[in-house]
Amino acid sequence: MTLSRSSEPDRRSDWITGRAWLDALAIFAVVTACVFIAVNLGGHAQLSSIASVDTTPYAGSSIFGSWFRFDGRWYDIIATRGYYWAGPDLQSPVAYFPAYPMLLRVLHEVTGVSVRLLGSLVTIACGAGMSVLLLRWCRDRVDSTTARIALVTLLVYPYAYYFMGAVYADALFALAVIGAFVLLERDHPIWAGVLGALATATRPTGLAVVIGLVAVVLWKREVITRVAGRTVISLRNLRRGDFGVLLSIGGLIAYMTYLGARFDAPLAFEEVQKAPGWDQGVGPRTWFKITWLQQIKNLPGWTIGWIQRGDDATFQKVQYASTVILQGLLIIGFLVLAYFVWKRLGWGYGLYSFALLAIPLVGTKDFQGAGRYLMAAFPCFLVLATMLTPRPVLKWLWWGVSASILLLWTFAYGRGYYLA
Repeated sequence: MTLSRSSEPDRRSDWITGRAWLDALAIFAVVTACVFIAVNLGGHAQLSSIASVDTTPYAGSSIFGSWFRFDGRWYDIIATRGYYWAGPDLQSPVAYFPAYPMLLRVLHEVTGVSVRLLGSLVTIACGAGMSVLLLRWCRDRVDSTTARIALVTLLVYPYAYYFMGAVYADALFALAVIGAFVLLERDHPIWAGVLGALATATRPTGLAVVIGLVAVVLWKREVITRVAGRTVISLRNLRRGDFGVLLSIGGLIAYMTYLGARFDAPLAFEEVQKAPGWDQGVGPRTWFKITWLQQIKNLPGWTIGWIQRGDDATFQKVQYASTVILQGLLIIGFLVLAYFVWKRLGWGYGLYSFALLAIPLVGTKDFQGAGRYLMAAFPCFLVLATMLTPRPVLKWLWWGVSASILLLWTFAYGRGYYLA
């Protein structure tokens, strides 16, 4: 089944009245409120590890302090002190792309508000904007009910708290990505390329956006088609402005140029991944997920040990193994969804989805981080919604389980457990 566009008059009236915008913001606000309660309950309990959390107070930290965890400290360093490079064997902020921390720096200089508080506020604003754009993009293809189900399914996804206050770049990335595709669908390829450049300056997974924008242009213009069993390429179908999507590579090129000029290491963000503590070096051990398989092997023994001793150190091993195993299973599930994206939404969006999944498949040793990377696979959430819409029992079961994990994960994040 191929998803068709909903009727133009219905879509226009829905948005002219403002009802759909309000729906998106209301859904986001309700989920965010629940997540805020969970993260603050976790943050005000005994922290699991002081080493993983910076508890220095700042203006607003009584409400937002539980969101400042883990990579947030790196973004704070970049925004307040800038980049440094200590070679590939030591952790350094060059691993983190510049768009999010530079935005925080500009806002800090203009307002004087703490970078840490701004990080949470920017994440929330981007999460709200992303919700509106996602509902808009879905509404172009399906009825309003299915579109809302797709949005709810994303917002109760176990790692969606990264859209709701965490000082991480994922919400800005998702906003730029979905915005780029919305603009492309409205025949603004140059502006789509500009937003794509923001995405590639935000996260290394932005490379999938470049592939996706180019693929969707080729698909929309029917540049590559199958005729009588053979592939036909018709480049004359392209318009001059379509090449604007290539601007999307600009964010990555700009960051590499900066790293080359400043540190003589244009790929420093990749080289530093092998530093001790991150241990994400390229090679067979990473490609074949040896570390992930070891986590599966060790989980039963760690679980039994924790039940017997009840110590926090063993529990953290159980917790880490459980989360990376879940993230690996999510990758497998999203590969299936990406296949259906290809079939139902077209090969352009299918190629984008597969490209986004390929990055954690190839680049992570144990799928850690994949859970939040998958949030940018927005076509997969729409396809999943089309499967849930005609099955209300399954829909509520899915939402119930997913939302429960989301709240548990959010509590654990506030408590200081490293989840993704």
